[in-house]
Amino acid sequence: MRTRSGAHLRGTAPQGGRWARQVSGRGGETNQRPKVTAILVVALLVIAGVAAFGWMQDRNLRDGLLAQRAEAAQRPDWVPLRALPRHVPLAFMVVVDPTFLYRAPLDEGAEGRTLSRDLLRQVYLLRDDVGSQARELMMGPLLEARLSQGELLELYLNRVYLGEDEGWPVFGIFHGAREYFDKEPTQLTVGEAATLAGLVLPPRITDPQRAVGAVGLRRNEVLRAMRDAGAIDETEYSAALQEPLGFQPGLEHTPMTRPTDPGRREAEVIRVPLQASPAADTVQAQ
Repeated sequence: MRTRSGAHLRGTAPQGGRWARQVSGRGGETNQRPKVTAILVVALLVIAGVAAFGWMQDRNLRDGLLAQRAEAAQRPDWVPLRALPRHVPLAFMVVVDPTFLYRAPLDEGAEGRTLSRDLLRQVYLLRDDVGSQARELMMGPLLEARLSQGELLELYLNRVYLGEDEGWPVFGIFHGAREYFDKEPTQLTVGEAATLAGLVLPPRITDPQRAVGAVGLRRNEVLRAMRDAGAIDETEYSAALQEPLGFQPGLEHTPMTRPTDPGRREAEVIRVPLQASPAADTVQAQ
């Protein structure tokens, strides 16, 4: 309180003014601290969860696919990339990841189907649910960071699923060439390489012996995509179309052939990447 002279009595405080506003402001800051702390705790928990999930996927990659690669590379059925004709990897790349054709860095590719993601989906049986997509998004960059593009391409060609023969799965370019054409992968022609690559188009043909017509359409679509992307020239394209569609599914079976008529226009096959094949897709695999 004030005296008649206007001085404050000792032990009292003014009822308003700057001092009161400072006290009020400090109280507001104190009330905000628990909220800020809670947000920081949640953020740290999220970061820790993502880091733990990433560590788990990296471990799955090291103990799974990369360990399989190290072991498989010692087997006689492993095919080095440098031993294959150039058109064999190009046939698969035009279907799975056309960015390889242009020596571009690995990216999302067509419809999100990159080489690494397609390989991970095959090996780890990933589907379209949220958990599988999270694993795919996490493991894809980890795999690309551990392998060069050449090593990744070599691994894909040696691990790719190429249908089945009498219930037995066919994995890799070595067994695909042996089972379906009765030859070494180094001897595959342009048409035969396109035939095997066509099996990878979604939906995959799991039994090529029973879907010869669909296999032929897919082969021709892959050949058109290779020509349009500059992987083969017009002469190679025309020669490959002349090849009969032959299968030799094991030595016990008679090869099945379906001669093609290059003068007859075949309908397009589904889901070849748009940047590699501008024509519309119209044919569903049987």
